[in-house]
Amino acid sequence: MGTLFFIVLCWYFVKGRDNPQVHEAAKKAAGGTAKAAGGCFTLIAVMMILTFVSVFFGFLSAFSWLIPFIFVFAVISAITGSGKDKKERQASPEYQEVKEKYNQGEEFKLTKSTDKRIKIISRFSKKHSLRLDEDQIDLIMNASYVSYRWEKEVYDMSKTYSVEAEWYKSDTDWLRAYLKVFPVMDISSDFLIQKKIVKDSFVEIFRNLPTDSYYTTNDLIKWINNKYMVNFDEMTFRIAHRFLGEHGYAFTLPTTHILRNDSEIEKLADAYDKMDTPRPGTM
Repeated sequence: MGTLFFIVLCWYFVKGRDNPQVHEAAKKAAGGTAKAAGGCFTLIAVMMILTFVSVFFGFLSAFSWLIPFIFVFAVISAITGSGKDKKERQASPEYQEVKEKYNQGEEFKLTKSTDKRIKIISRFSKKHSLRLDEDQIDLIMNASYVSYRWEKEVYDMSKTYSVEAEWYKSDTDWLRAYLKVFPVMDISSDFLIQKKIVKDSFVEIFRNLPTDSYYTTNDLIKWINNKYMVNFDEMTFRIAHRFLGEHGYAFTLPTTHILRNDSEIEKLADAYDKMDTPRPGTM
């Protein structure tokens, strides 16, 4: 029994934790709390030490324990699909498109570990104030195993940027602006559906902008953020506006005027007339 437990643990740390389904099962088993997880890992560590001692002495007497190890490892890998053929990945049109477009023919390398991918997304979210919650982080992590475009997004999150603007230098700037702006967001592993989600979200905000009442784009951005509880800045606002324009939506932005109307010009002229200082152009 101890040997079987040791085999399963070895499989989990070598292969199992790279599988999102196994990660989700382990997360539910841990109760979804840090305290339960901490106690669980402590117990596992103690049991692993005791099991390792037992197996070690058994190893000295015989090598037969290798047979169930290989058998169980192969069966579990086959069930979970963790031994997926690499050729299937390379044959994917989406993978080839991402590989050629973003890496000039070189394969980008992202960790297979679910835990490490979660850490990458979580750290990036905190550093750049994306406000992703635990469920959204898990959705992005799972999507990165289904979609190569999402995998590339997580891969780019693992990089270091001197300024946040560097992160937006991508043809998926619309997605990155969406992740930055909205506190509540929908995540889909299907990238076409994700693009529609982002487009609909931007349209909902841009369709009723009171552009006549605001004199600068910055004023309009403040109004949007206050009304919709979002986090637009000048850069993400321009990205969203351009993205909608590329998809056939023409939303008029404010035009900056030095003076509001002709009456203000007349008032200024009258003020000059009442002053001793000559009006411009009369000297």
